[in-house]
Amino acid sequence: MNKIVTLDEFIIRSQKEKSESSGSFTRLLRDIGIAAKIVNREVNKAGLVNILGVEGSTNSTGDDVQKLMFLPMKHLSKHYH
Repeated sequence: MNKIVTLDEFIIRSQKEKSESSGSFTRLLRDIGIAAKIVNREVNKAGLVNILGVEGSTNSTGDDVQKLMFLPMKHLSKHYH
């Protein structure tokens, strides 16, 4: 039977195989994985916390901006701004 490998396990194992790796890419991938988990959690409870629907502005192509579009940016920007 094949063992399921988590994203974190795969990333750490792959980094260990490369002696020249500094860990920066590993940290980036891990942060993206964590942000994805947070966004997934927020989307799953969206109806409960009022994050569904139109945000109130329009994008450069004239489309209404949805509240859910801001979640990934909000969580990723905490680490990279």
